[in-house]
Amino acid sequence: MKFSTKKTLLASVVLAAMSTSYAALAEDKVNVIVKLKAGTSSFSVKSNAPQLKGAEATRQFHLAQAKSRELTIRSFADAQKIKPKHVYNNVYSGFSAELTQKQIDQLKRDPNVAAVYEDRMFYINGTSLMQSAEKKHKKSGVQRTTKKKRKLIDWPQVMPQGPADSGASDSSYTGSGEHVYVIDTGIDVRQEDIKDNLGLSYAPEFCHWPGNAKLCPMPFSDDHGHGTHVAGTVAAGNNDINVLGMAPDATVHAVKVCNYEGGCPGSSILAGLNWAVFDMLGHGQPAVANLSLGGPADLEAGTCSETGYEGDNFVAESYCNAAHQGMVIVVAAGNSSADAAAFSPAGLDSTITVSSYTSYSDATGEAVFTNFSNYGTGTNSWSTRESGAITIAAPGDSIVSLNRTHANTTMSGTSMASPAVAGAAALVLQKYPQSMDFSAMQNVRQMLVDNATIPAFYSTEPDSDGTELNFPHEEGILNVRFLDEE
Repeated sequence: MKFSTKKTLLASVVLAAMSTSYAALAEDKVNVIVKLKAGTSSFSVKSNAPQLKGAEATRQFHLAQAKSRELTIRSFADAQKIKPKHVYNNVYSGFSAELTQKQIDQLKRDPNVAAVYEDRMFYINGTSLMQSAEKKHKKSGVQRTTKKKRKLIDWPQVMPQGPADSGASDSSYTGSGEHVYVIDTGIDVRQEDIKDNLGLSYAPEFCHWPGNAKLCPMPFSDDHGHGTHVAGTVAAGNNDINVLGMAPDATVHAVKVCNYEGGCPGSSILAGLNWAVFDMLGHGQPAVANLSLGGPADLEAGTCSETGYEGDNFVAESYCNAAHQGMVIVVAAGNSSADAAAFSPAGLDSTITVSSYTSYSDATGEAVFTNFSNYGTGTNSWSTRESGAITIAAPGDSIVSLNRTHANTTMSGTSMASPAVAGAAALVLQKYPQSMDFSAMQNVRQMLVDNATIPAFYSTEPDSDGTELNFPHEEGILNVRFLDEE
């Protein structure tokens, strides 16, 4: 009898555990992004407030609309007993959250909800060189970026290819007074060649070792290396150390949306872009955002025009809405040796998409494009050249810039080409101030395209096996000498 009781008790415990397990499985949660119906709260000045005159009036319009959207979003979430992870009121009407399937089904039936999307992962745009380094990094745990004895040293300043080829190194424009948001893996706040140019920053994805004051002194500190390298290309100071940036007097903002492994949740990217627009509005002038990240496009991109966004793609809509408030968004084309139109955000028409070239010869007019770079085919709205989704090319092969741990390092990828154009965009904004609306992106993009160097002919460097490649590259090459010619 005693034994039987124990057996019964044991069976009861097992059944209870199984029931709890089944209940837990039934309550598994999914990270989602929820889009609310926007109503009359639009991001387009032209279509909704054509009577606005002046930058301050436009800024106040955007701020008022954002506040209205935030109140609506939070009120809706509270009514549904949902605690949002991020609220998107500056680039999107919605929020992200971790929800059960039951909650998701309820939201899909709600008349105030336009759509519910499952969150997805994007990645920093690294080439085989970067990927090889990351494989070594993963095999050794986190030893590459967690050296406890970081001896911070500086090397004599060298000239990277971007400023040299484009003419930025000789320009009288340095990006003074302009703001560039590096939406990436963070920035090393202890790197001597960039720390004095750092502005207010933000971290949807915290630095991986928050308790370590040396490795992660700030939540937005770079725990990978990619973001610091990108930031150096944009705005490393014109001093005696390390490298020279394209816009050495610009203010850069670390917006950490990617983790230490280079993964960037879509919800965090949107949060970073949302914050960047908010901060830009606080400065009262258009700004630049660089995103050297991406992934395959899983939704039709839709279209972004002067009257706003048309389509059903929450990523594309967010970039379009950011551009409508004065953000000039520069993105990497990607490193898959494929058409950039199939990738996001590279394939969006509200961005300046940058491919990578290896070398250009003034003597012969030949441009050699890197074999990993994505390319473009077909027509677009900003050029007579059939470069498709690609706007312009910049150096991206073996580019020297700032190292996360000390001095300099060399990386390759369209990730390295994009920030050269972001820095150039800051120079353009310095000389030609723009309105806080869609025209800022349009005008800056057009000036860069119209003044680009057009190669007499081009080729693609062979792949690693020596195979000849001939990817289409009709785009021009970055050239900012026009800024000092007038």
